[in-house]
Amino acid sequence: MEVKILAKMENLFFNRTELEAEVLHPGEATPKRSAVRQAIADALKVSTDVVAVVQCKTQFGIKSICTASVYKTKEDLHKHEAKHVIGREIGHKTHHTKPAEAVAK
Repeated sequence: MEVKILAKMENLFFNRTELEAEVLHPGEATPKRSAVRQAIADALKVSTDVVAVVQCKTQFGIKSICTASVYKTKEDLHKHEAKHVIGREIGHKTHHTKPAEAVAK
């Protein structure tokens, strides 16, 4: 998997860098968010704790265009990033279902 940064913009208000990256994965399945997060962190030489992958769209099965935010600190990430995005990064499900017995009533 290869990462190419397409666009980069500093957002001083939120203390983050917003970027758009092209992730090449020919002959492979769409990469997991954790793998994209690690690849972006490696490309920018930062910790994965400050990277949040907001969106990934696969194009033609060989590449994905991903939008990500890279914060200055982990505290900034938790302060400014949407809770459902943070949940995706750490593997929590954000959709809660009711128990089967409650639905049947």
